[in-house]
Amino acid sequence: MPELERCLRKTHALTVPKAEAERALRTIRSLKLTDSTLQLGRTNEIVFIPLLREPSAEETHNVKAHCASARFTQALFEEREVRPRNLGDYLRGKVPQALLSTLPHSYDIIGEIGIIELFGELAPFSSIIGEGIMKINPHLRLVLKKSSQVSGTFRTREYEAIAGEGPTETVHEEFSCLFRLDVTKVYFNPRLSHERMRVAKQIKEGECVLDMFAGVGPYSILIAKTQRVAQIYSVDINPEAFRYLKENVLLNQVADQVVPLLGDAGLLVETKLRGTANRVIMNLPSESNKFLHAAVKALNEEGGIIHYYTFASRSDNLGEIRESVRTSIEQCGRKVDSFAFSDIIKEVAPHRVQIGMDIVVR
Repeated sequence: MPELERCLRKTHALTVPKAEAERALRTIRSLKLTDSTLQLGRTNEIVFIPLLREPSAEETHNVKAHCASARFTQALFEEREVRPRNLGDYLRGKVPQALLSTLPHSYDIIGEIGIIELFGELAPFSSIIGEGIMKINPHLRLVLKKSSQVSGTFRTREYEAIAGEGPTETVHEEFSCLFRLDVTKVYFNPRLSHERMRVAKQIKEGECVLDMFAGVGPYSILIAKTQRVAQIYSVDINPEAFRYLKENVLLNQVADQVVPLLGDAGLLVETKLRGTANRVIMNLPSESNKFLHAAVKALNEEGGIIHYYTFASRSDNLGEIRESVRTSIEQCGRKVDSFAFSDIIKEVAPHRVQIGMDIVVR
């Protein structure tokens, strides 16, 4: 009974027959009398509308003019569950006020899984923060906390479950493309979705594209689904990523365009892909400079475009980074015509950013 009492609140109410309920609601809302924090009450014949206060004589007259059967009374109403607008709202009163300002500004959602990074004094509140993320995003079934940095050849990291349950495999949708993946076994960054679309929109019919570090296929599959190209070679060295890449190619029905290849991108350029591409995508910002020579060799004789990504400090000079890349390409015997695009793509850590460049090479 105590639990029931907490859920019910007695207040002013308007009762009307079901047939007049819609008209009564419109009238009450126009008078700004509706208490939206409470749910409507119903019986087989009658609807109870919760009111913010006792209506004035003029308001009572107005309601009765529109709904002759309306009656004013008092009734018990169940409180409406209000979803918090953001994580800070949910945590107010549950986490010390001084720590709320240290909450991350954002978190990732991959399919049915939320992923957040928590530091220092927030760590003991991981579970309540995870619950808040699930409250705000009802479709989530699992929330993970990052417990290591991205590392290793396969670009994976470790996680700790802080709310919900179930496997770490999920299906993520992006621009009508579906990507099945296990977040603990492959690299996938949902924050690059608009960058992927920016690149995909540039592809021209008949192009051959090399996606050197394809992962589970977000660049390759989006390109195949939005543009008709001759062929896309999608390379990854991680066997798990390669397995999901093949599955996602079939899932998105682009097997006629995307050719998955397992192995080291540099070696595959030397043995299979030299001189084949009009366009090369290099989404490996931590090691892109090591593979730049391979990207240049992959371009055909006429040249093409390299989509190059790298990490830098926010204070680094973008012009100097461009000149360093230009020098590396020209040491490979090619000429840089221009940098059609060069800008910050996203922030990856305090004062550290990811830079993207579209390099026109001849």
